[in-house]
Amino acid sequence: MTEHHTLTLTVNGVRLAYRAAGPQEGDPLVLLPALGESADDWALVRDALARERRVYALDLRGHGRSARTAEYSLELMRDDVLGFLDALGLDRADLVGHSAGAVVAHLVAQAAPHRVVRLVLEDVPAPLPREPVAPVRPDGDLDVDWDAVLAVRRQLDRPDPAWLEGLGRITAPTLVVAGGPTSHVPQDGVAELVRRIPDARMTTIPVGHLVHAAAPEEFVREVAAFLEGVPGGLPHGAPDSAPDDVPDSELARRWLAAEGVTRTGEDEWTDGGSEDGRLTSNEVAHAFAGAALRDESLDVEGRLRLGFGLVDLLNEYWVTSEIRSAVQDAEDPRAPRALWDGYRSRLEAPEVSEALTYSLWVDWFEDRDTAETAFAEVLGKDVGRLRPGAPEPLLRRARRVLECSGPVPWQAKAPVYRSAALVPALHDALFRAVLSGYHDVYGDLDPGQALGLLGGLEIPADTEHLAALRRVLTDGHSHHYASPQAWDAALDR
Repeated sequence: MTEHHTLTLTVNGVRLAYRAAGPQEGDPLVLLPALGESADDWALVRDALARERRVYALDLRGHGRSARTAEYSLELMRDDVLGFLDALGLDRADLVGHSAGAVVAHLVAQAAPHRVVRLVLEDVPAPLPREPVAPVRPDGDLDVDWDAVLAVRRQLDRPDPAWLEGLGRITAPTLVVAGGPTSHVPQDGVAELVRRIPDARMTTIPVGHLVHAAAPEEFVREVAAFLEGVPGGLPHGAPDSAPDDVPDSELARRWLAAEGVTRTGEDEWTDGGSEDGRLTSNEVAHAFAGAALRDESLDVEGRLRLGFGLVDLLNEYWVTSEIRSAVQDAEDPRAPRALWDGYRSRLEAPEVSEALTYSLWVDWFEDRDTAETAFAEVLGKDVGRLRPGAPEPLLRRARRVLECSGPVPWQAKAPVYRSAALVPALHDALFRAVLSGYHDVYGDLDPGQALGLLGGLEIPADTEHLAALRRVLTDGHSHHYASPQAWDAALDR
């Protein structure tokens, strides 16, 4: 299975040597050895990992059969790995790295998250400063340029602070294999690495630092099982499910990463393929929301969780429009429940995206065919719980729903309004609800009943537009657009 002769490629002007194993059509897996080691260090596990994968074991610059160079750094090795993928024509690959090779691997995943499908890091701590210990050169000929050892050790002793911060940019599902208490690597540092990477988990094989050499069968079993996971974190054998313990936004992030789309900054994403490599959140929403909500590997509940996760990530109204279309087209009776669960949970959160509340108003409340049902689902069914001392999450939801409820038919919302009038914490939102009912193009209210509600609200008498609203309601006007001059006259009085 293994191609026992050494293969070479020239990358960034440096000749890199590697060994390959496994079927040519297999998913690509790149193995990166520890400092001072070569591709041969993976010999005990390479063929086992290559049963269904195309495995490339690389000699880093200055190591093994790769060229010796005038300059060494972990960043140069990172760039060599990315150039190696380019030279092989690989857009994306799984990476496995041991010790310093694991540092190179996570630097690749930081710099180009869209190119790493899954990441395995063997017995390596978070990149934090440590007490330097001068390395002693062994006698005789070495399989590594000693200058490379010295340069990399200096970096490992005093790592660039950006490496630690950059761990949060890694989007690939990550397995960290710890060596346990007999390893010279501080295991609390390994745990810190896991904590810093968004989608990372740790397994311990307590055989010391050289896990893959000391326990090759167990190492292969753990790594192969991890690599078999479906991109985005959904395991084989359960294509219709989405993990309950993973937030919707994280499901969406993983799904986008599996499509090659990763976040690089505020309102900035990359897909590695657009003209300048960068996309806005709006462009991501238009390009991917529809596909996400039609993903046949998920059931309707999973698709809606994915859709709401995209709303959380992107804060784009286009995604909510796709959610509405998906629900209207769905024949599965679980769809409405999942839809309104998604709205309710977000309306109760401390922060809510503007796209979500806008969609509730425009997509659901301004449509006469859906307004009453939507209002009942997001608030009306909880009218009996609206009382002084109600839980704060419910009050947050009530405020947000009230403020965009202007278009809801009066007979549907009046009972909720009356209950809200008994809760001082909702008075300001109820005033804005009545004001919206008067001014919204599709607004609906009963002037007399609305005026009665305003009379019981504990809000400052000089609240903007309160006096004018009372005047138009007293005069029997129910809608701004039915008699626009009435509002202008009320403002002048």
